[in-house]
Amino acid sequence: MRIQTTSTDDAILIELGQRLATLRLSQDMTQEQLATAAGVSKRTVQRLEDGSPAQLVNLIRCLRVLGQLTALDALLPPDAPNPIDLLERRGQTRQRARPSVAEPPPTPWVWGDQK
Repeated sequence: MRIQTTSTDDAILIELGQRLATLRLSQDMTQEQLATAAGVSKRTVQRLEDGSPAQLVNLIRCLRVLGQLTALDALLPPDAPNPIDLLERRGQTRQRARPSVAEPPPTPWVWGDQK
């Protein structure tokens, strides 16, 4: 399955888990071996592979052992700075987002009887 914008969170977790299991099996490792090498419990590896929510650090540890840590770079590639922005900011990187000018300001919320 391809991960798409229409995929549910659960479907994405299941797909990532299946891919992790396939990667582990392609390297002829058991869940126990991966868990020991990654410094996590076997149950954590099982959770990752069955698509249960898990901590990101555990996925990072498993990918490191499997030699696929660089795959995370494709997940969130570094953003190349816009040369014009760099000139305007004199080399400083952006720290805040500016709200869009086209959007009208939100109206304050009021109770139904306050209208």
